Amino acid sequence: MLSSLIIKQFALIEHVELELDAGMTAFTGETGAGKSMLVDALGAVFGTRASADWVRHGAERAEVTAVWLTQSGDTQLAALLGEQEIDADDELILRRIINSDGRSRGFINGVPVASKVLQQLGRICLDLHGQHEHQALLQPDFQRSLLDIRLPQQLTGNVGSAYTAWQQARRALQQLRQQRGDTEQQVDWMHEELARLHELEIEEGLIDQLQADVQAGRHHAQIHAAASLSMALLDETEPNAREMLARAAHALAAVQDYHTGLKSSLDLLQQVDALLGEVVPELATVLDDAFDERALQAAEERLMRLQEAQRRHGCDEAGLLALMDAWQQRLSALDTAGWDEDAAGAALAGAAEQYRLHAAALSEARRQAGESLCRALRPLLDRLALAGMQVRFCLTADGRTDGDDAFTATGMDQVRMQVMSNPGEPWRDLSAVASGGELSRMVLALKGCGAMAGAPGLAVFDEVDTGIGGETAWCVGELLASMGRERQVLVISHLPQVAACADRQVVISKSEQEGRTLSSLQQLDDQARTLEIARMLGDARGLEHAESMLNRGQALAAA
Repeated sequence: MLSSLIIKQFALIEHVELELDAGMTAFTGETGAGKSMLVDALGAVFGTRASADWVRHGAERAEVTAVWLTQSGDTQLAALLGEQEIDADDELILRRIINSDGRSRGFINGVPVASKVLQQLGRICLDLHGQHEHQALLQPDFQRSLLDIRLPQQLTGNVGSAYTAWQQARRALQQLRQQRGDTEQQVDWMHEELARLHELEIEEGLIDQLQADVQAGRHHAQIHAAASLSMALLDETEPNAREMLARAAHALAAVQDYHTGLKSSLDLLQQVDALLGEVVPELATVLDDAFDERALQAAEERLMRLQEAQRRHGCDEAGLLALMDAWQQRLSALDTAGWDEDAAGAALAGAAEQYRLHAAALSEARRQAGESLCRALRPLLDRLALAGMQVRFCLTADGRTDGDDAFTATGMDQVRMQVMSNPGEPWRDLSAVASGGELSRMVLALKGCGAMAGAPGLAVFDEVDTGIGGETAWCVGELLASMGRERQVLVISHLPQVAACADRQVVISKSEQEGRTLSSLQQLDDQARTLEIARMLGDARGLEHAESMLNRGQALAAA
């Protein structure tokens, strides 16, 4: 609930502090006194796009501060404040500063926030209904929501869940069909590439091994010559290295006991002879390895093909092995996709059938809700001078597409609110026939019968009574007062009947001070209300009539 509003340097308002309470408050005053400025100020503090025109001429900035009393259990508000890391106990202090250049700053409990956050707060707290706000009623989604809000949430929830399940089943089938949609050329290429890679018998480290084999083959002559010379020097010529080592060892063995250095030297010679003994068989193996030109050519070709494959796919041996495994799985999946596609098709058909069942149940519930809402509207429309207007909710299959493609998360219905302006005339969509005044009264009737349940706690009506009078005006006042028992209602009105039904009344007046025009707001006591209603009647001397109207209005409001 809005408990106070402070407006400074805003348009024609220099400084106004207004204390508000629950119930219905009527704002009245002469035409041009600035009643619409109150709506603009409320819009400003709840994030409406800032305008430099809001700043009073000659001032550097305008400022609007509102105190909003919070209620326990308001989860939407708590979630928004939590996202912004704003602490709040029992009240929120909202503040909007608009500079003369049109730039603005917003605050909640002293914490700077973007205007978008104030707008989100406004959607939770404020229902601003002016002469142009009825445009929402013309939107098909809004008309559908009028019915859905009267239904158990399980019905709409079932349709939403069934729609999600159907979408998932459809995506699964589409993915399988996309896999099967691979061209034969792509499949053949994967088969051919796999065969080429399999021929290489790839393993990690293969390229290093092939490079070593190629080097050995290309330098076979040099290798053989070096091995032959080494073998001769070590073991075959006279004298050779091993024979000379043996002679040296024999000489040292005879006198080793006479000197410790001789024994160590003998040990080293014996170690060298043992090592040379291992070298000789290795050299013999190298000499036995005959040159194989075919093997060299095969290694060179395999190395070249392996290097080409690495360049082609941009990876090493491990990457090629991973590619081969992935392609093999892809080809296997294509081989079994026919079976999988049949199963996925059956799953999609089952999901579609479940969706249709839930959508049909929702459609029937909407039909009944529409009939119930129209019955509830009838007496209110009669009292609002719309007795000749018949109303119905027309439900048709969504005509945008055919078959399963007509499925949506909100069902298969296209909901249209239709009216028959006069008996005997055809039914037409509300948007095609209703005037602005009729739409305003239609919105008021919908709110009066609770069709807009869950609406924000503050409702502001700007000139909702335009174009009406007499008993219809009394009905409007009574409906607004009735709404005020559940929500805080602020009404800007020029009708004494509506003002008389309010719990309290604030007059907006305009005056001239030191050559400047000022607008001010003043809450009226009972005596002042009587005078203001007499003024609204156009007869300031008809105080008895004004008092009678005020008594009647208060009686209607209390009924």
